[in-house]
Amino acid sequence: MSKTLEKGINILTLFTEEKPSWRLDELAIETDIPKPTLHRFLKTFTDLGVLKRPYIQSGGQLVLSDHYLLGNKLIELGAIAANSIEIRSLAIPYMKMLQQKFDLAVQLSVLDETDGLYIEKIESLKPVLLYTRVGRRAPLYAGACSRVLLSFQSEEKINEVLQKPRKKYASGTPVTDEEIFELIEFGKKNGYAYSVSELEEGTVSIAVPIFNSERKVEYSISLAGIETLIPKEKINAFLEGLWETAASISAELGYSMPYPYGV
Repeated sequence: MSKTLEKGINILTLFTEEKPSWRLDELAIETDIPKPTLHRFLKTFTDLGVLKRPYIQSGGQLVLSDHYLLGNKLIELGAIAANSIEIRSLAIPYMKMLQQKFDLAVQLSVLDETDGLYIEKIESLKPVLLYTRVGRRAPLYAGACSRVLLSFQSEEKINEVLQKPRKKYASGTPVTDEEIFELIEFGKKNGYAYSVSELEEGTVSIAVPIFNSERKVEYSISLAGIETLIPKEKINAFLEGLWETAASISAELGYSMPYPYGV
């Protein structure tokens, strides 16, 4: 039964932003599961609302598509999971104040294996196209939000991240060991990460760490926008506000030491 459950979960994890729909034959090739067995999985998931098959027009009639998509049940479960993350309710008031102060997008990320996962976002009143949105992932080596998390991890975790294949998302994405190690060291020494065109061309982000009650960094908070709104020469104007916000959220999480950066 546990193997069956594992297979079912593995099928669901194939539905990604890059490939949100799959046909039965595509899944059979990808999973190496026999089609009759796979069909039973898909029927069960569809019956439960975990997957769905949309209707399409064909020959003047509505017929079921042969493509499967994630179903509404997962939206419901995702909302429950998001609301159960305690830090979101703690952080949102501080994030709103930060957004009002700078009129930039404010993002909250959590360490999730070898990725940073965006779990909350307060949009700017002047929204711009950003890579980020709630539920999206970024590798720990790319983008300020994720890389500042990596700066405070163990050597073992850093090596685990660096052993994985790397992708060049935009012109500024660091991909070599030398680049990434230098940026990691900078983040820990200076208490922030700064990225330009690393996940989305022309966008900038500044991120700082949030400490928990065990003095570990599992979360980060960041400001993001286009490059003209956050020029590197004016970074100090944003950092104090970010550090103050991170210090407040860290204290809410039980961090009992003085926040190690800023005034």
